[in-house]
Amino acid sequence: MNAHAIVIGAGLAGSSAAERLAARGWKIDLIERAHAPAQGASGNVAGVLRPLPSLDDNRLARLTRAGFEHACRHFAALTAAGQPLRWGQTGVLHLARDETHAATQQRVVEIRKAAADQLYFVDRQQARKLAAWPVASGGWWFPGGGWVDPGSLCRANLARYATAITTHYAAEVAQIDRPADLWRARNAAGDVIAAAPVLILANATTARHFAVTAHLPLRAARGQVSHLAAAAGSVPDVVVCRLGYVTPAIDGLRCAGATFSVDDGEAALRESDHAENLAKLDFILPGYGNGIQARDLAGRVGFRPLSPDRLPMIGAIGDAAAIDPDAPSQALAEMPRLPGLYLINGFGARGIVWSALAGELLACLVTAAPLPLPDDLVDAVDPGRFLLRGRSRRQRVDKVR
Repeated sequence: MNAHAIVIGAGLAGSSAAERLAARGWKIDLIERAHAPAQGASGNVAGVLRPLPSLDDNRLARLTRAGFEHACRHFAALTAAGQPLRWGQTGVLHLARDETHAATQQRVVEIRKAAADQLYFVDRQQARKLAAWPVASGGWWFPGGGWVDPGSLCRANLARYATAITTHYAAEVAQIDRPADLWRARNAAGDVIAAAPVLILANATTARHFAVTAHLPLRAARGQVSHLAAAAGSVPDVVVCRLGYVTPAIDGLRCAGATFSVDDGEAALRESDHAENLAKLDFILPGYGNGIQARDLAGRVGFRPLSPDRLPMIGAIGDAAAIDPDAPSQALAEMPRLPGLYLINGFGARGIVWSALAGELLACLVTAAPLPLPDDLVDAVDPGRFLLRGRSRRQRVDKVR
């Protein structure tokens, strides 16, 4: 195969896929409808970097742990290479919601036997010292966690192997086709923007706007982040979470939020959402927002793509037209696929922790290299899972809707 791919979308998903393939010597045509990378959900001031443990070590927990570990290595490598990544491993304090949750957090640490440099439980007094604030509970402390500027991550990914990546900004793909062995991305006038054997869709919910991908159950979740004025060196100087999050001061701002509203297309900032974020802030750091009025706040709205089961979609896209809806369900390995068409999408609110690993997994799938995840997790994120027939699959999907 000619080592050439088109990537549609220049956010966390697309830039990660482009960087990983470019590292393997591939030529990339990156198409982005905005004038620059990271103009969508990946354009927030900061996102949180941390895993998400669970008692049963379920697929979400395993995937976020693997993503977190891979992300830390990738971010360190970008930094060592002199790329313009902005991030801070300040640590993340994940406070318990209540006493029951605190007991669960403690049990998770005991059962999972995580190394102390990865995760441990702190009591309320220890948490107050870490947050430099009279918080109401103890919780998990992730020493290696922190915050990441997602826009800078996108730019660093694209800059690392810049000579291999041709960018097409302010170019919107209206249609895709594959008349022979090349996928073509066309604009509304029908002009070919780029053509290549491999096409990777990393363009959030617009990935389903093409006929061959209309079956993808991607939905958009509106998230509003509130920006609070913050002096350098002010507390907290770590990320603190408790049914929401608040970051350290970054360029004179502290991010607090975020709201999460599915199928809500309002792009403008809403005072009611700022009020919700201030309520979250008070739950995290009691009294911290005293005197701050929702009407006075600035912020940012982003739309994050998510799947029904809240796991990402990474892999080859199934050929929905070739699947008989009345036939018995096929195994994922036997599912017909559209040659050379791939998806990296559906990160929801976990783009920071998943994107680097997702890019590596996709590159391995495209190049038939050894995979960075066990088979059950690869299947769990396979976009073809939503084309599986059978009652058990439908029940699992319906349960999380």
